[in-house]
Amino acid sequence: MDPLGLGALGLVTAEWLAVGWLSSVEWPASPPAFWAPRWALRGLVGAGLVAVAQLALALVGVGFASLPLVLVVAAVGAGTTRLMRRRRLPNSEEGEAIGSRERVGWFVLGAVLIAAVIRALVVPEAGWDAYSHWGLRAEAYTLAGNVVNARSEHEYYPPLVPLLEAWLSLHRGQVSIDLAKTVWALLGSGFGVCLAWHLKLSLGRLSWLAPYAAAAIVASTTALLEGFWTGQADLALTAYLTSATLALWQWTRRADRRWLTQVAIFGLAAALTKLEGGPRIGVVVAALLLEGVLCRTTRLVLPAAVLSVAAIAGALLWGVTAARYGISPNTEHLGAFQPLTIGGVLLSLVAVFGGVRTGGALLVLTLGWILAAGRLPRLLVLVVLGQMVATLVAFLLSNVSPEVEVRTSATRLVEQVLPLALFTMAIGLPSPRHT
Repeated sequence: MDPLGLGALGLVTAEWLAVGWLSSVEWPASPPAFWAPRWALRGLVGAGLVAVAQLALALVGVGFASLPLVLVVAAVGAGTTRLMRRRRLPNSEEGEAIGSRERVGWFVLGAVLIAAVIRALVVPEAGWDAYSHWGLRAEAYTLAGNVVNARSEHEYYPPLVPLLEAWLSLHRGQVSIDLAKTVWALLGSGFGVCLAWHLKLSLGRLSWLAPYAAAAIVASTTALLEGFWTGQADLALTAYLTSATLALWQWTRRADRRWLTQVAIFGLAAALTKLEGGPRIGVVVAALLLEGVLCRTTRLVLPAAVLSVAAIAGALLWGVTAARYGISPNTEHLGAFQPLTIGGVLLSLVAVFGGVRTGGALLVLTLGWILAAGRLPRLLVLVVLGQMVATLVAFLLSNVSPEVEVRTSATRLVEQVLPLALFTMAIGLPSPRHT
């Protein structure tokens, strides 16, 4: 990477962190977070708000070629989030001391993420879909300084990925798909650190294992790790969907409205990332409402409503913008329901995930869930199982041969759920006397 490109990447990182800091989104739980999870969370929030600002300016016809204007709009959105807090709540600016065992774990996680970032900086774009679709859309957005109909594959897909790639290219002053895809190494790293902190909040007396578990989840989810350097949109969807789901689950453990702020922002971002973001969020909402029925409580209606409204807002924002620029949706991925092909689909799934590299994490997951049976959080189990069933149904609704669809997209679709499934296993494995 050339020095100017590296400088542009650093500037984009600083902007995301600043916007995230201005939003005052923070970790509400105890123990208080130290600097790494605080700034990782701010980075994820800032990236989402910048993308929303770009899309809002495109909606009104202004475009996002003016970098200061986009930052002003993003800052207004962040400031609005801050003002929505009606009273000052205790924050977590001062982190507690970290023990030596846990400190080593954070170094291990950091080493995994730094290695992935370095690879993203030196390896050229390799994903065909990322290059032929997401990268070309980002190139068109950069040259126009606005949303345009680039007539690429899946042009009607939500635009968060090409928007953020275009944002980096605009800072560099020239188009480079190899440079643009490096933003996902930043987003993936932030997600990895946030995942570790969610684990720390959930593992009780074994919380020192959190960074080790997070490093194992990132390293074992092959498609997620490859997303650091391939520019696929699945990494962004995985990060935002999982973050929204975990924030929602944390709210059920401790009803702090700061969790709901994360649910809203990450739910909005997930809906703007990929076409399947909306259905994935629908599964989470359905699981939450089912959990409410099983618990005979109505308190879960509130977080379900927050997530639903955020997803609908994202869908409407993109839908209206797409219509303005003549981008029409189609049903290219939808065909007749083919239930009789389920046997072939299952055999194809076995073939795809039959190797250690692609299926090793699934084998560990299966064994872990069996060992932790009875201790897994029911809400997360409902979400994971619901997402897996939804994925299977998507294969059966494919407009091409379901077996072909499995071979071409199974690893990416399972990636969107696998980190959450492994998280659920990790917090369920410790025996009750340890938690």
